[in-house]
Amino acid sequence: MANQKSILGVYAHPDDEQGVSGLFHKYARAGVETSLIIATRGEVGEIAPGVDATPATLGQVRENEMRRAAQKIGIQHLHFLDYRDSGMMGTPENQDARNLWQANTFAVAEKITQIIRQRQPQVILTFDAFGGYGHPDHIKIHQATLMAYFVAGDPRAFPEQLQNGLAPWNASKVYWTAFPKSRFEQYVKMADAAGMEMPEPMKEFLKRAQPDEVITARIDVAEFVDLKLESLACHASQMNPNSIWSKIPAEIRREGMKTETLICAESRLGRAQRDETDLFQGIE
Repeated sequence: MANQKSILGVYAHPDDEQGVSGLFHKYARAGVETSLIIATRGEVGEIAPGVDATPATLGQVRENEMRRAAQKIGIQHLHFLDYRDSGMMGTPENQDARNLWQANTFAVAEKITQIIRQRQPQVILTFDAFGGYGHPDHIKIHQATLMAYFVAGDPRAFPEQLQNGLAPWNASKVYWTAFPKSRFEQYVKMADAAGMEMPEPMKEFLKRAQPDEVITARIDVAEFVDLKLESLACHASQMNPNSIWSKIPAEIRREGMKTETLICAESRLGRAQRDETDLFQGIE
């Protein structure tokens, strides 16, 4: 497997992969092994109107949706870590001992390390330190993924894994999904023109969006926009027609989906290159 290109995404909830769905499909078509870790099943999220789900069944519904979306974009290996969705900070769900936010970060990193050693990715994708907009599960999976990146190649870390046929593995690079400020400024202008109240998640995205000049990788996925929308539609329980996202005009949404943007946060190949168009750039 080490001679094959391999990419691994590590995210918190079903639909978190949508920011990189195009590049996953692009690399899958090019023969790259594609793997995705989803830490929770989004059990405490809101249920979109018209979806046959209840709070008791939502986790299973969203797992099924995630599996359909993964198949659509060409994910070959889908792993669930089986933590419970933590909800937002300050909510009762955030105190549930079963959730990801309450989990020991080392224990989460151990699970991710095992999958890194199993799948042997050269490239790992995850959230930035603030988790995009501050969701506790996003922050936790960022922390655990970075920890796993640094220790997966060390045989002293979780040595019991190495007794089962796995070997230490050093991924070459870690990328953070990055939201360029210019894209969200465009969304804000649209909302203002329509007289729409900006919801808190959108405000947080705008505050935490990255200046365009710090983006290191821009992956052209324009030919896959229709497929990206089909994959997004698989997450029906999250597709509320009254949300701010659903009201973004189609032409603005499609334009924003043509390029996927990331920041190379860690690299064992030296200084991150600017203007990358291929995440495997520099990897033999």
